[in-house]
Amino acid sequence: MKKYIVIIILILIGLITILNIDFPVGSNDCFGKYANMNYDAAVCCVEAPHEPDTLILHKDGSFTSKFYGNGTFVIENGFTPRITLKYSDFGNGATYDTYFTNKINEGLRIILNADSNHYYEKIE
Repeated sequence: MKKYIVIIILILIGLITILNIDFPVGSNDCFGKYANMNYDAAVCCVEAPHEPDTLILHKDGSFTSKFYGNGTFVIENGFTPRITLKYSDFGNGATYDTYFTNKINEGLRIILNADSNHYYEKIE
């Protein structure tokens, strides 16, 4: 009986781990269209859009967004894949550095503020 309880506990721990782990992001998986989600929370930072927005990452390293305008991006693949958006803000160069998450039950996201669950979610 104890053996079955241990096996069930190990299976549950394994299942919880699989559902919460970030899976690797392939370089071609990052490109596409992302929708701004959970933007109606309290404003935490001026660098993130708190309005409906769509971010499009192009394969040539450029991006388009209503909030950020046009710019370029750099992706660093590692244990936690990172993305740096480079754009113009009131005529000055600006950057926004953040990271991707890729959980099995959520899909690919670009995190804007993890505390308020503010992110871009890949839609195409």
